[in-house]
Amino acid sequence: MGESESHTKLVKEIVTWICSNHLHGDPGFIFADLPDNPPSKKPPVINNFIPDVFVPESSGVALIIGEAKTARDLENRHTRSQIETFLRRCALTNNAILIMAVPWDLVRSARLLLRKLKIETGAHDVNIIVLERLYG
Repeated sequence: MGESESHTKLVKEIVTWICSNHLHGDPGFIFADLPDNPPSKKPPVINNFIPDVFVPESSGVALIIGEAKTARDLENRHTRSQIETFLRRCALTNNAILIMAVPWDLVRSARLLLRKLKIETGAHDVNIIVLERLYG
């Protein structure tokens, strides 16, 4: 499976998880950076970064930002800047979730990175979820 194909699979996992756990199976509020999505269903730009998945506060559930990372891009400067930006955006609302999907062997590294950046950005109330048991 190619890098972009792996990434797309992880993005779809985030969408599925959000539908099942927060939107009662209704993907209507989900904006996802997927190849087949029309521009109207793509996530908005947040301070020069585009998340892979976005659910606005108007969903009635929570602000949800999802990011998929493969082994190649989990630990680099761009990812760090992205996650810091998304955590800061989440911290502006009372009810926000940042979800990350990574291959199963990167779950521990992803959790450590998110915890560290959550502290550094002061996003103490943001709920962080790392999806497990994924193959990417």
